[in-house]
Amino acid sequence: MVPDLEASKSALTEIAGYRWTATMSAELPIRLPDGERVLTLRFAYSLDAPYVELVQEIPGTPWTAAPKSATHHLGYFCDDVPTTAERLQAAGFVLEACAVIDGAPSIFAYLLDPSGVRIEIVDRARMPDFSAYLRSKTPH
Repeated sequence: MVPDLEASKSALTEIAGYRWTATMSAELPIRLPDGERVLTLRFAYSLDAPYVELVQEIPGTPWTAAPKSATHHLGYFCDDVPTTAERLQAAGFVLEACAVIDGAPSIFAYLLDPSGVRIEIVDRARMPDFSAYLRSKTPH
């Protein structure tokens, strides 16, 4: 999570040589602890490993940049977001936010464990070949 997406892309390019996908955005219905609302998420992925996802912060949501914390979450692909979220919750994680389609968690979910480790699970079907997905989002 970063306060200025484009500035962060530029800084990481200058410092570490990263190349980036185009900045993308998605307006999605999101379930948060205080209810559901539609949010516009803006993000970009690095084309170079180790892969980095930069997301424009949205104050008052889990998408808020934490001062002096470089890592917001760890991302994992899964085959079934609702079932994986349920298993993680049974293991002590708290569902922090998720996209919602037809009333159920879908596309992605953020979960937080008691020690403060946040993970994001993402529906693998949306990006079955992550490298190809990144190449398709590269500015030409």
